[in-house]
Amino acid sequence: MSEPENYRAAIVGLGQVGLLFDSDARRSGVWTHFTAYERMASLFDLVSACDPDKSRQALAKQRRTTLNCYDSLEELLNGREIDIVSLCTPPQLHAEQIAQCAGRVKAVICEKPLSADSQSARPALEACRKAGTLLVVNYYKRFDELVPSVKELLTDGRIGRVKLVNAIFCGPLDAVGSHMVDLLRFFFGELQVEGRVSSAAERYSIRLRTEGDTLVHLHNIGPREEFVFEMDAIGDEGRIRLLNNCRDCEFLRYQESDRYSGYRELYPATFELSEKMERFLPLFLETAEVLRGKRRTLTSDGENALRTQLLIDSIADHLAR
Repeated sequence: MSEPENYRAAIVGLGQVGLLFDSDARRSGVWTHFTAYERMASLFDLVSACDPDKSRQALAKQRRTTLNCYDSLEELLNGREIDIVSLCTPPQLHAEQIAQCAGRVKAVICEKPLSADSQSARPALEACRKAGTLLVVNYYKRFDELVPSVKELLTDGRIGRVKLVNAIFCGPLDAVGSHMVDLLRFFFGELQVEGRVSSAAERYSIRLRTEGDTLVHLHNIGPREEFVFEMDAIGDEGRIRLLNNCRDCEFLRYQESDRYSGYRELYPATFELSEKMERFLPLFLETAEVLRGKRRTLTSDGENALRTQLLIDSIADHLAR
């Protein structure tokens, strides 16, 4: 039986993650939905885009001359037939735009976070559920660099029962912070805010706890431009440090100390790396496979993103007190 034709895709919002990150000569790999569709041309045909900024439309058409460009989402949906919409717009627009697309396309790939808050996100999810539209949310950190390898180490119990986690990020909670919150859920399961906040100037720390009673300390160190994104997890059998925006990892295991009788100390250990893929591509591939009936679930769907949003809302509420 032959494979169906490629899915016709459209990008809504030709800003940074839609298109413009590709203009940064220091970035390598896949950083935009535009490039993701180009790299996955065997599955998707990028046929349309919309943005009220005519200069961005022109830039997109320079790169893909056959692209149909529109000023608004409604014009795009009423234009050339499409199967998949990528929403690369500000978070406060996501919920309304998801609902607008529900039932008119087969799938929506929405940039994180799902919405400005969980209250507005719920009707959008319900609209997709009722219409049978697949909702995908691009929490790409779940696939980024050494994250899959760290996930395997944690799932296999290589550091034993995780007792304490320190997670450090920079910038707004609904931007870089949302990636860290989602990654903590990906690694350790559901979390609740303990309600203990320390803050100074642009910095803050807040304590969370997993259902398995792991203590998690979430630290924001200030402006996004002073970039830090790392995690340190300590268990009763070892330790994992995910460093340098997920590019590096330290894995240590407890062994009998060669310095002190009756003590165990942490020593470097080896681990096998999982196969790496470009950060956006796995979720785009999953989208096509679900639509084709080759898989049943997504690594980051709308329900997952809602649970992440609920935790973000809870953190923001505690910070505002």
